[in-house]
Amino acid sequence: MSRKTPLRSLLAVSLAGGLVLAAGTAQATGNTGPYLGGGIGQMHGDGAFDDEADLWKLTAGYNVGWLPFLDLGAELAYVNGDSLDGEVDGRSATREVASVQAMGVAGLSFGPLGVYAKAGMADWDAEQRGRGVSRDHSGTDPVYGLGARFGLLGLTGRLEYERLDTDEIGNLDMVTAGAVYTF
Repeated sequence: MSRKTPLRSLLAVSLAGGLVLAAGTAQATGNTGPYLGGGIGQMHGDGAFDDEADLWKLTAGYNVGWLPFLDLGAELAYVNGDSLDGEVDGRSATREVASVQAMGVAGLSFGPLGVYAKAGMADWDAEQRGRGVSRDHSGTDPVYGLGARFGLLGLTGRLEYERLDTDEIGNLDMVTAGAVYTF
């Protein structure tokens, strides 16, 4: 619970700072068109696998600068995480999770700066391995997140937080820093 409070404060301060910086130069929307990108970050497991692991992510999407300050789009992503350490039935084990995500994206643009929210579904697979442990899990569950971006000449840097909300393996919280290029 204490993890959520600093994240909300950080997002509020980032949004306020972005509004202040962009107030004098606020112009039309962000880049419109198809984009490709990638990123690296960390995921945090839940329950028996309360651990952190590195992840990498590939992203493709389409963004429409519909009205001044408003961006709408759709995004597909593939996320692959390293091993989370934990326990299954009192035995040490690891869990690796990969997912394919399809999300709608809505954001606000203030010149080159922007904030956005995303929500959709993720089809995920998890492999648990260890001494005497070999279990595979899979499912389709909601994924949602928040992000901030800074764009210049078709290249956009992004910092985002996402949560894969599963009942079967617990929640996965992911923080990713990446870049996308809009064509």
